[in-house]
Amino acid sequence: MNLELNGRRAIVCAASKGLGRACAEALAAEGVNLVVNARGADTLEQV
Repeated sequence: MNLELNGRRAIVCAASKGLGRACAEALAAEGVNLVVNARGADTLEQV
C-alpha cells in the first residue's frame, strides 16, 4: 500500500515490542524517517 509517506518524519514511542514496533516497521516500510524509543537500550538496538 502506498500512503505517500516517503520522506516524512515520525516519532514512535514504546517501539521495542507489540503495537509500537509494528507501527514503526509499517512506517519504515513506507519510507518514513523514524525516531523510536524504548525502555531498554538492548531491546531498542534490536529494533
